[in-house]
Formats: sequence, C-alpha cells, structure tokens
Amino acid sequence: MTATPVAGAELPEVTFVVVTCNGRALLAECLASLREQDYPAHRVEVLVYDNGSGDGTPAWLAREHPSVRVIAAPDNTGFAAPNNRAAESAASPLLCLVNNDMRFARTFLRELVAARAATGAACIGARILSADGSRIEFDGGTMNFHGHGAPWRHGVDATRHAAESTPRDSLFASGGAMLIDRQAFRSSGGFDEGYFAYFEDVDLGWRLWALGERCAHAPAARAYHREHASEHLLGPGRRLAMLERNALCSVWKNYEDTRGPRMFGCALALASERARLEPGRREACEQGVLEATALLPAMEERRRAIAARRRRTDREIVPLFREPWRPAIAGDAYLERQRTLAAAFGADELLPAESDETAGRRSGEAERCA
Repeated sequence: MTATPVAGAELPEVTFVVVTCNGRALLAECLASLREQDYPAHRVEVLVYDNGSGDGTPAWLAREHPSVRVIAAPDNTGFAAPNNRAAESAASPLLCLVNNDMRFARTFLRELVAARAATGAACIGARILSADGSRIEFDGGTMNFHGHGAPWRHGVDATRHAAESTPRDSLFASGGAMLIDRQAFRSSGGFDEGYFAYFEDVDLGWRLWALGERCAHAPAARAYHREHASEHLLGPGRRLAMLERNALCSVWKNYEDTRGPRMFGCALALASERARLEPGRREACEQGVLEATALLPAMEERRRAIAARRRRTDREIVPLFREPWRPAIAGDAYLERQRTLAAAFGADELLPAESDETAGRRSGEAERCA
C-alpha cells in the first residue's frame, strides 16, 4: 500500500540524532535541511552527539545553532554507542538517525512517518541517493548468508525507480537515514556497541525481525549522500577488518540455536578463503577473525538474550536477505569455494537455490554498506 500522509495534528514528536566527529564542514548543510523539513517545528528536536571533535564543533553549534541540543563526548566512541546514548537522552517516542554527510528532501520526515503509519513497522529506512540525486545508493537492505550486508540497487540510475512510493519490507534500514520507535530500539538492545561502526544497522534489523518486529523501506523518503565524505576517519584496512569482525558477530548472535554454530563455522572458513584468494585483504581478514573470537563471550550473552525472546524462525527471515549467495569478493574461485563450504556446513539447506544472476555477480558489494 502507498503511505498515506499523516495529518499535521496527528504527527508524532521526533528527535533527529546526528553523530559527528570533526564534521563541522558537513554539519551546516545537514542541519539546514533538517531545519527546512515540512514538519511542525515544535514536534522536532535535533540532537547532535559530538564524538570528541577537535574542530570546534560544540562551540560552533552553540553559536550558530543554539536550538540544537548537543552531547559533547571527550573521545570518539564510534557510531553505535553515541546513538544508544542519544536514544536514552531523547524525549520523543520516535528517533530519526541521520548521518552528518547527508541532506534531506523537505518531505523526508513526513514520508518516513507516513510509511510507519501505513506498515506498523518499528523501523523505517529512507532511499539514499547520490549527492546530485542521479544514482541510488541505498534502496533497502540485502545480506549474504554469512553476515555481509549491502544496499539494494546500489549505483542504479535513480530515474528508473523515481515513481516508487509504496513501502516494502526490508531486512534493515541504513543507520544513516532511519526512523525507529525509541522503545523498540532500546528494548531490542539498540546498536551493538562492540561493533563500534559498520554493519550495526544490519545486525539491528536482523535482530528486530527475530524479536517479532518489522523493518520497512520508504522509497518516497529521500536523502542525498556525499559518498565517503566521513570515511577518512578510518583507514581502508581498519574499515575492512571491522566489516569482517562485525559480520561474524552478527552470524553468531542472530541465527537460531540449532543452526548458529554451523553458520558461524562456515563464515569463519569463508573469511579464511577471502584471505587466501585476495592477499591484499589477508591482514584485515585475520584481524577481523581475531577480534570476533575475542568478542565471543559478550556475543554469546547477547545471543542467549535474543534466543530467549525470539519470535521468528530463520526460515521466515532468510527471504529478507534478498541476496543470500552474493559473494563478498570477486572471482570464480571464491564462488566455487562458497558453494562447497555452504554444502559442507549444511548452510545450503536453509537457502534458496543459487540463481544465475547471483552466481554472475563479481563485485564485492558487501563493503558498500550504507
């Protein structure tokens, strides 16, 4: 169904949460587009969590944006923890988490709220476009069976899908442009702070579905992204190690008890194959595996908490993966090893047959999580 606009008198209060670190140059455009939203100003709070910036961001905000509430932290604690702290502090029933390197269509928030009303979903994601609006960067979430998330339709000409407005189910919403029920966010455990950054939105969406909640995508809610504008904060090697680590953690926690250990074993084996087949990736893969195994005691505690409250089975959730067989790296050798290992660990019994389209994918789109 198409999302029906919500009348102004019925619009819920929303807190925008913007996490930033040395992002003062990006914040001006981001905050301006939030201020210009077609939404009653008295129902909106803007909260900026400053992650130990050294560029004078808190002072600049106090001077130029006195209506913005600021939480100033002494150190950079990543993406997950600041959003969790902001959720604790926010007074609104809804949170709208946005990246500081984005700007938003005037109807962005209204469309997210309308999609929530139409679907009853706890979490609603927006369509993220390139800065000039010509290309899609995120149009709902996909994931392969070993935990690497990716944006649907990344790089596709935006005009091909410009008329879409009907909300649809999605495994997860991008943490850069999502509306989420504050109570559902906190009750689910919020973002896993062990992740620091990357794939925490994939993990959250997967967990919400397992716990009986729903995530949806609102293609009519539009955000525009300065691609990679904030990625300089982490080097490429460190970023890749975190992707490997966090995917493994998600696999350990979110599959059902009877299947989780086998899927985790398969995911470990595939990480080793990526290290073997792409020498330039070896150090990041090895570091990611080491860090994931060090986190296992904490992840096991969280896995048990999810298992105790689980409301949906793996078989109900796997169709939301969309691309369960998508390879994490390019090449026929890796594709063949993925098939062989999935069969050896029994992972393939859960998954749909590998399609010709998926088998033909050669790009490592898993590293493009929005």
